[in-house]
Amino acid sequence: MNFKTIVGAITIAAFAACSNSNSENGFELTGKFSNSKGETVIFEQMAPDGLKSLDTAVIDENGEIKITAVIPEKGFYRLKISDKNFATFIIDTNEKVIVGGDAADLGNTYTVEGSPDSKLFWEINQASMKNYRKRDSLQKAFQNFVNMSQMDSIKIDSMSNELEKPYMALVEEHNKFLQNFVKKNTTSFAALAAIQQLPPEEFLETYLKLDKGLFGKYPNSTYIKAFHDGVASQRKLALGTPAPEIVMNTPDGKPLALSSLKGKIVLVDFWASWCGPCRAENPTVVKAYNKYKSKGFDIYSVSLDKDLDKWKEAIKKDNLTWNNHVCDFKFWQSPVVALYNFDGIPYNVLIDKDGNILAKSLRGEDLEKKLEELLK
Repeated sequence: MNFKTIVGAITIAAFAACSNSNSENGFELTGKFSNSKGETVIFEQMAPDGLKSLDTAVIDENGEIKITAVIPEKGFYRLKISDKNFATFIIDTNEKVIVGGDAADLGNTYTVEGSPDSKLFWEINQASMKNYRKRDSLQKAFQNFVNMSQMDSIKIDSMSNELEKPYMALVEEHNKFLQNFVKKNTTSFAALAAIQQLPPEEFLETYLKLDKGLFGKYPNSTYIKAFHDGVASQRKLALGTPAPEIVMNTPDGKPLALSSLKGKIVLVDFWASWCGPCRAENPTVVKAYNKYKSKGFDIYSVSLDKDLDKWKEAIKKDNLTWNNHVCDFKFWQSPVVALYNFDGIPYNVLIDKDGNILAKSLRGEDLEKKLEELLK
């Protein structure tokens, strides 16, 4: 389970908190903001099961606020003026936190004192934003090149290859920074913000080290328990391990097991008729199937649909001509979601002839490249 899943829930569970009384556990947050216009600031816990409003305060004429809500546990919290204007912190139950920033742009301007993990979290954010801005500049340069008149496909491919090198160098540079940060801070909540940017398939050992450090120090934390469970799931789904069995019904109501396809290279493809990105990705999957089906490649499509007719219609419309289509009509409550530990579709897992995991989340050209490597 990545950090986005842990603290990125969008459901807000509001409950009353006495903002005018002294905190029972000694927590206090004071803030002073520029460019304020008497905004109401909401103080929320970013809990594993969703956002929870703990307190509100109005920025006074001096640009100041004071929050003395009861902190249920050490974890991730945020000050929010709007859904697009907020700052995130890692706060312990008895910290005296001082924050500042521009009320019009909290996320990019905030400062924090009195909270060591929040300072580390700020450090990660700064490094990430700097790296991502450089990547974005390269992408914009490429797009501007493509938009120029009289650019043929050969020139575009040449430019793409030239820009790919510095782009991947930036990715590698940031991955190394994040990996080193985690290794130095294996007992810090801030490392959760670093690890979520690293692909678990490639950095599983780093995930395991962080899990050992955090779970050893905070075994009762709801945040760390969620991360621990996620890492355990990732470990079960590591490359080279057996793909978990799936048995669901086909469109005509007959059970079909994933294991029945042993002896072939199989793409376990999770999708749904209602999923726009899935439908957009289907032509790539169809192309791969048509190219490699004669070489021992097959597809086991698992749908998160709720409606039989819409599912069958999408199969036909998108020319998904292979026979292995299954669904249990349980939407996101399908057991396969937890079994394969994904929180978005399209998602896929490529397994070998013995049913072991070869790769995950292969999109676009990456799928064809991997199949070409395996089925030359």
